Formats: sequence, structure tokens, C-alpha cells
Amino acid sequence: MRKRAAVSSPAGIRLDIGQKSPLRVLIAENHRDLSEVMSQLIDTEPDMHCVGQVSDADSVVPMARQSSADVVILDLTLHGGSGLPLIERLASEMPGLRVIVFSGLADSEEVSREARRRGAAAYVTKGCDLQVLLEALRPKQLT
Repeated sequence: MRKRAAVSSPAGIRLDIGQKSPLRVLIAENHRDLSEVMSQLIDTEPDMHCVGQVSDADSVVPMARQSSADVVILDLTLHGGSGLPLIERLASEMPGLRVIVFSGLADSEEVSREARRRGAAAYVTKGCDLQVLLEALRPKQLT
């Protein structure tokens, strides 16, 4: 087990050297209640933090940039447009950003393949347990 070194900054703030910063998560979901529940759930996880919520397609890319998100939870049916083209745009403009599609579309297998083809890291259906979504957000460790 790796030891962590703790130091204090000049302002007296204790810093844990070796501690990773929380995963910054942006939620792009057109249902406000669901978005709020996801935000609260993410913020209860010690290794994650919700950096913003958007409900329309035009806001996703600017907010991802502004918030320095590590990962975007992307609904495919946002106000103002489909999420599928956004996957490609996010992948090309912010190569380190991971996109997790969170969708309730009935044709999920076909849509999942298309989302992954366009660059999504994962596809999670809205009917799943939210623990599945949390696990999809975490980067997979190489073994």
C-alpha cells in the first residue's frame, strides 16, 4: 500500500499528496428531476463531483470546456437536438473527455452500437440501478 504524504500550505490548508482529485462529472439530461437526483448521488461519492447540469444540446460542449469535466453523462434526447452528434464533437474537441451515454431509448442495442462507434465509452440504460451508472463513470484500471 502506498503511503501518502500530508503537507500544509501557507494558508494552513492540509494537502494530501498522492490523493487524486475527484472525477469531474457533467450531466447533460433533459429531465430536471433525474438530473438533480444524479447530481446528488454523484456528490455523495468521495471520488466524484458534479461540476454542472445542462438540459439542451447547445450547452453541452461549452459547459464541458468551462467546467473542465473529465466525463459527461449524456442523454441522447436533449432539448434542441440529438446527443449522438455531440459524442463525435466532444471526442474531437476534447480527446481526454469520456462520454457515458445514459438513455431510455427503446432501441438500445442498435443505439448503443452507434454511440460507441461515435466514441462513447459506455452506454447505460435509464432502467438500470444507478450503481451501474456510477461504476461506468469510473475509469477502468489496467490490470
